[in-house]
Amino acid sequence: FKKPINLKALPKPLKQFILISTIFALANFSYMFYILKVQEHLGDSAVEISIMLYVIFNISYAIFSIPFGILSDKIGKGKVIILGYLIFLFTALGFVLFSSLKAFFVLFVLYGITYAIVNTNQRAYVSDLSPSEIKATALGVFHTAIGLAALPSSLMAGFLWKISPNLTFIYGGVIGLISCILMVMMLRDNKP
Repeated sequence: FKKPINLKALPKPLKQFILISTIFALANFSYMFYILKVQEHLGDSAVEISIMLYVIFNISYAIFSIPFGILSDKIGKGKVIILGYLIFLFTALGFVLFSSLKAFFVLFVLYGITYAIVNTNQRAYVSDLSPSEIKATALGVFHTAIGLAALPSSLMAGFLWKISPNLTFIYGGVIGLISCILMVMMLRDNKP
């Protein structure tokens, strides 16, 4: 039997990235808050429009996953993840500042692009940062950390929503900005 892997032995850049992605997961609350925001502003036709916007989100996610994967191969996954965090920041703030159907259409496309960048590249980056003998363990730690952050993320979003729906998206934008800054610092500190 192999002896168990000591999580303290994970490489420093990997631990830093898992921490940053977990912080970002605290802002990545349920898509239902985006749907609720649409319904709050569009009245009677909101249900049909919400479904259409959710479909647009999924189409955007599907269309942009491959191009952003190719881009990450060219310029580096870390830089593309920073772009994803920035787009998330602008998307969250867009839900604070705009409330027209056209704006929601653009924001759901951006939300899909964020997912296309972040979901695929974060996992790939964890693999890149992991020694080959512990890739599966590293991915397990990563998914556990962001999974554990999902519950408090939506609880915080719901708490803030009761105060003001805009606070939910301001919270998301602030955490997106913090994640972006931490990623920039991590890449700078771990330059070869």
